Amino acid sequence: MKTMTRLKAATDVIELEAFGLTSGMDKDRPVMLFREKGGEAVLPVWLSPLDAGIALTQHNSQTVAMSPHDIPLQALRVLGVQPESVHFVELKGHQQYMELRFNGSRRLKSIKARADHAISFCLQAKVKFYCTRGYLQRCRDVEAEIGRTKTAMNNRPDSARFKHPYLN
Repeated sequence: MKTMTRLKAATDVIELEAFGLTSGMDKDRPVMLFREKGGEAVLPVWLSPLDAGIALTQHNSQTVAMSPHDIPLQALRVLGVQPESVHFVELKGHQQYMELRFNGSRRLKSIKARADHAISFCLQAKVKFYCTRGYLQRCRDVEAEIGRTKTAMNNRPDSARFKHPYLN
């Protein structure tokens, strides 16, 4: 009996779970890794150093959980609004954008935000994360390109120097 394997389409939506934090291919920006829930795919999400630091400290099991997001989340709860899910929706250059979806409000349904500004908030709110397979692959391609560009720049030390007469 032959088993048919279903091809995974680029439009398939997958649920993700936070997996870890590392440095990116360029070694300059922290990267939050999300992996496919029950699968093998990994999504790199580039963070600002500030958001990465918040994400690390608010999920450190050795310390009392403290987050700058506790007050805004408490205010949303008082208003009856609950962050529900995040869908990574757009990639512009090396900037990732996500749509944070809410329930409990007629006016606040969703907010589009840069991922590097909002990951720690979303982690603190304990929302579910989603993306398409196509989005995941595009992000992996950009991460690899960033690494190749950084390596090429490191191999040409003279190219990194700013050649302006006032700054020599």
